[in-house]
Amino acid sequence: MEIGRAIRERAEMLENTSLSMDFSYEELVTLAGYMGTMTYGKGATIFEEGDREIFMCVVVKGGVIILKRDERMDPKRVTVIGVGKVIGEMSMIDGSPRSATATAAADTILVVLSKESMDRLFKEKPHVGLKLLRKIAYSMSQRLRQTTGVLVDYLERNN
Repeated sequence: MEIGRAIRERAEMLENTSLSMDFSYEELVTLAGYMGTMTYGKGATIFEEGDREIFMCVVVKGGVIILKRDERMDPKRVTVIGVGKVIGEMSMIDGSPRSATATAAADTILVVLSKESMDRLFKEKPHVGLKLLRKIAYSMSQRLRQTTGVLVDYLERNN
């Protein structure tokens, strides 16, 4: 079976990400078949806090700045997400509006999975879907651990 050029290109981009540790090349090709590619210029908004469109992205080139509004509604930089990392996965799990704004830190390429495509993946290729769900859960767990560490440091400095 001949794999489409765009699918192969996405699979090759995914090979240079954290997904490559958990997925075989064949599974990456399968996953890439459910995904698209988006390109953003430096400073472009990928999604805004409060948006309801549900999709997640893997950063394959460039980087993404995550901003959160403070009590005065001023945007504050939370972190920068680099190549190989996932953004937007929280909305894929809970369906809630975006909790932060994401902007391109540089010219950025993202491989994108919509909620509809993820649901289709679960039905058509449940083995790959389960691996993806585990990866999302792992990523969220690592970020929660990191956030907890930052919170403890903050609390210690302010006591």
